[in-house]
Amino acid sequence: MQKQEFLSRWLEIIKKSSALMIYKQNFISSMLGAIRNCSPRHTYDTAWARSVVDVLDGENIGPDRGDLEIKIKPMAEKVIKYYWDQTAYFGLVQGPNPLKQPELIRRVRDLTKDYHKGRPAEPVTFEKASFNPFQKEKLEEHIDTASEILKNEVIPIYLHRGNGEQYVKYRKGEDYMLLPHAAASAIKENKILIVEAVYYRWSQILENYNTSPRLNRKVRIIDTVELRDRPLISYKKYLDIENPDHLCFYCGQPITNEDLFINHVLPWSYLCSDDIWNLVYTHKNCRSTITGSLPSEFFVVRLEKRNRSLLEKLKSYVETDMVAGALQDSINRGLVRKNWVHCQEK
Repeated sequence: MQKQEFLSRWLEIIKKSSALMIYKQNFISSMLGAIRNCSPRHTYDTAWARSVVDVLDGENIGPDRGDLEIKIKPMAEKVIKYYWDQTAYFGLVQGPNPLKQPELIRRVRDLTKDYHKGRPAEPVTFEKASFNPFQKEKLEEHIDTASEILKNEVIPIYLHRGNGEQYVKYRKGEDYMLLPHAAASAIKENKILIVEAVYYRWSQILENYNTSPRLNRKVRIIDTVELRDRPLISYKKYLDIENPDHLCFYCGQPITNEDLFINHVLPWSYLCSDDIWNLVYTHKNCRSTITGSLPSEFFVVRLEKRNRSLLEKLKSYVETDMVAGALQDSINRGLVRKNWVHCQEK
């Protein structure tokens, strides 16, 4: 190959590479712009944007083979899952009127109400839910409804808002959209950036309608297999200091080692954190009847008293032990009662 020919081909490769890079940058910019400017009236846009990333994550994009056909129904399934976890598990409101939520939220809530008939009140994530045949049928109906909403409302408006129509081929009402190979690659390459933008905007919208703590974490639970930061057994040494005889917080009776459980007094699904000021020893049976439900004021007073007693025994450690320091801070700020009151308003 002549030197001149080699240089010409090399320059051509560089030009194509630069053009592809610019295309990807412009596409991602348009996608981020659409996320940033999505409607605050509901969270359909952010849920759909997240579903696109999830669905593409399972695709083997490989070498350029033209447009990639992306089915709408798998996205709808993802959206239902997100809303189950955020509304059924965490009780998050997804629109300005708590009494008149967007249609998909109402359908998910109806499904969860039916799911919990004859079951413990403890919330369960979508991944761990075990649906009976009737509920599976209802779930399919809701997924079909979600598909229609995405096809006719969400996707057309979203693409128009971010100038996505110049990148994505989609006709309103179609069961699929065509995504250029370069655009699909750009989404996979920039997954973290897009997901962070989605979570930030989703949390922003939810802050307008919810007072519960740790909204950002509750939105991010979508990606989490293990919900808790660390095993509750790590708090045992603190609980033993105040309750060495292992008396049940609820019934007051001694607990055998086989029946010993650590439980959250205020629902974990509200606080979304493990805090010593909210953890107690319980019997397995007492735990199963209480978990997920709001305690009465009687138990709130008992928990406040327990926390003061525990702090007395940990007082010399508050400067050096993070858990002891957090306990003192919770008492100073009255977190048990504040969160109990807010939890009733949820």
